[in-house]
Amino acid sequence: MEFLVDRTDGDTLFRLVLGLVVPRPIGWVSTVSREGVYNLAPFSFFNAVNDEPPVFMISVGDRDDGSLKDTVRNILDTEEFVINLVSEDLFRNMLITAEEFPPEVDEFKKAGLTPEPAKLVKAPRIKEAKAAFECKLFKHEKVYDMHLILGEAKLIRVEEGVADREGRIDYEKLRPVGRLMGSYYLRVLPDRLLKV
Repeated sequence: MEFLVDRTDGDTLFRLVLGLVVPRPIGWVSTVSREGVYNLAPFSFFNAVNDEPPVFMISVGDRDDGSLKDTVRNILDTEEFVINLVSEDLFRNMLITAEEFPPEVDEFKKAGLTPEPAKLVKAPRIKEAKAAFECKLFKHEKVYDMHLILGEAKLIRVEEGVADREGRIDYEKLRPVGRLMGSYYLRVLPDRLLKV
């Protein structure tokens, strides 16, 4: 079966792209507004694009009314953000922050999470997260209807025991969650890892 993109409706393209590009890691992005209100939202259009220095990308759409989502507005205003990783124990908390809240609502409180001061940026980290990247805005580009945001990590925090001094990760302790399509997610089970 083939789908000619310019002859395929948007809903079908959405299902094909999000259903085939799997699993996707989830970047749980924390920001702070100019007024000091914390924002927290997960994005599965997230990945690493460079390792030295570490640069990450997230891609964020606008709200249904065409206005900027809080994450984008806060990043453009402050040029700082934190990408926290989602582990299995925080999955339900992450789902709460995926809901759309007004700008004055603190998603940390809604999800029962603890904002922890970051070392190098104003945006808080999630204290309960097993890993976080403190980022400065590197570049913002509009790609059709999406905001492509590149952030350069200035500090990487990893929970004790999840990584060793050489940066090797213990996936049994990290237990990351990834996104599939629709309401489907994926957890990394240590006994299911393929090692070569």
